[in-house]
Amino acid sequence: MLNGQKKSRILWYISLGVITAIILFLHLYRLADIPYGLNVDEAGSAYDAYCIANFGVDRYAKSYPVYFTNYGDGQNALYTYMTALFFRLFGTSKTVIRMGIALFSLAGALFGFLYACEKWKGKKVPLLFLCLYAILPIFTMTQRFGLESHLMLSAGIVTLYVSMKVLETGKWQYYLLAGIVMGISLYTYALIYIVMPVYLLLWLSYGLYLRKIQLRKLPLLFLPLGLLAAPLIAVQLINIFSLPEMYIGPFTLTRLPKYRSGELGLRDIFRNLKQMFANTMLHDDLSYNTIARYGTMYYFSLPFLLTGLAGSVKDAYISFRQRRFDCSVPVLFWLLGVFVMGCLLKGWSTPNTTRMIGIYIAYLYFITHGIYSVWNLLPKTWLRRIFTGILTGLYAVSFFSFAHYYFTDYNREAFPLNWLFYETYEEISALLEEHRGEEWASRPTCYPHNYIYYLWSYKVNPYEMNLPLNGPDTFGEDHINELPPNALAACNYVIFHTDQGSIDLLTEMGYTPMETEKFIFFICPLENYDLTVQQQQYFYIDSLKVIDGTIQFSGWCVDEKTDLPFTEYVLEADDEHMEVLISQRQDVVDVFGDEAFLESGFYARLPLNIFKTCDSFTFTGIRADGSREIIYQQLRKNGGI
Repeated sequence: MLNGQKKSRILWYISLGVITAIILFLHLYRLADIPYGLNVDEAGSAYDAYCIANFGVDRYAKSYPVYFTNYGDGQNALYTYMTALFFRLFGTSKTVIRMGIALFSLAGALFGFLYACEKWKGKKVPLLFLCLYAILPIFTMTQRFGLESHLMLSAGIVTLYVSMKVLETGKWQYYLLAGIVMGISLYTYALIYIVMPVYLLLWLSYGLYLRKIQLRKLPLLFLPLGLLAAPLIAVQLINIFSLPEMYIGPFTLTRLPKYRSGELGLRDIFRNLKQMFANTMLHDDLSYNTIARYGTMYYFSLPFLLTGLAGSVKDAYISFRQRRFDCSVPVLFWLLGVFVMGCLLKGWSTPNTTRMIGIYIAYLYFITHGIYSVWNLLPKTWLRRIFTGILTGLYAVSFFSFAHYYFTDYNREAFPLNWLFYETYEEISALLEEHRGEEWASRPTCYPHNYIYYLWSYKVNPYEMNLPLNGPDTFGEDHINELPPNALAACNYVIFHTDQGSIDLLTEMGYTPMETEKFIFFICPLENYDLTVQQQQYFYIDSLKVIDGTIQFSGWCVDEKTDLPFTEYVLEADDEHMEVLISQRQDVVDVFGDEAFLESGFYARLPLNIFKTCDSFTFTGIRADGSREIIYQQLRKNGGI
């Protein structure tokens, strides 16, 4: 028979195993599918990681940046380099993109648990801490997609743990480790540049007050911290003073097109105070981070959070009075650092759950502290059992409801509310590869959103894209971030299933749809026609697009026989004649160096459904002597494409 102590220990290990399994499930199950698509910054980091892994440069052909340019206003580097390493090891996929955040979240759970074990030695409270980490929605939702700034959560937890071990043990290894961890943490999120100095100053002052800091060992902390921080400080100085971009060996000290120092200031403190606690304790409008019905941590957790905060302040008071270390004090210091950072945000940069992600380290600690404090205050065993049963039931019901919704209906209901998430184009790439050789598959294609999804999906060589020179809107003949209603009628289109307006417009124009799981690929209506006549060499249609509800048709033509523009044009669609206007084309004059070509342009408006209904197009030029010549003619194919 097992004695009570052994039974308790076995039960402790079983509970630890079950909670660990829950954490693994929540952070790894359907990782590539939920949340759907890729966040715009997640996709940017992924493509930069692909470029780094394969070419040693980012998308702008900058060698190993210490701070990435992203869309012009910068992106933190740690996640990108971590993803580049994973790409080299495991290949490129959406699962690999999100592997970094999943592994970091597991590290956060481990070191948070170890921190709780130091605070509540010999008790079961660390299991409660770990269980809350597993079941509170914010720790699942923010740690399942590769938004690099969310790494700050786990980085902060590890920072708290190693800095606690410095004060608790005084070992030189922890001084060195603390410096390395703090330095690496600076590469998770730029806002930690405010949090870390505040925390470090308070932590050092506390350690010196307790006589736990050994001055002769501090260089072991500050040397790696300084070395790791120096490139980031240099980047800030370069951008503050508009200095030229610099290099340290292969590493680029980035000069950003849009420097974001204007997001910080003292102007909006009172607004921030209100939003800081409303957004972090309740929910914000980032539906990929929070769900209103569950809140960030379930609403009934808030009384325990406040109780735990009060208890932690009491712990700190006793710690200072007795000059005895307490784990609550570093947590309060971290909270103050995040609080200062949140107060300094201004303008559109509000303290939402992403910017305030580091605060949840403290919130988790306080909720754990608060629940244990209330339980400990109950005088009778039966009262404690009732309290435990009620609280267990509340959390269990809330958690199972949240988990069921998140892993079943969330993706469907969140779209298109998660407006920063879009699907990638692997399906379209596979479709075009399957139909390679068919004429329509080689036609220019318009893609509906941010260029980074195109670059990632087609793994475009950054040197061929040449963003600094060519910009992000085209690659080869393809058009990026191009959506109806101003449809380019000579191109194919990729459209979301939910974009009913574009679907209706393209269908009315005669586009032919091909269904995929996530998109509809619309084949250009010109593919329904055969080109039967194009006799003039100097003839070009340079615009065929929808404007103001009609298809506008324009280009230029010079008669090869007279070496002059035609004096008039006739456009026939079946038996219907449409007016064609003559226009001036200075660009044609500039190319050929002949002023006689000035009136070579033509322009016409066509009914919107013209390509869907008519069987033939004939474009005829009329010379000054009245003679005619068919310049261009198309006839509908039998049965279409």
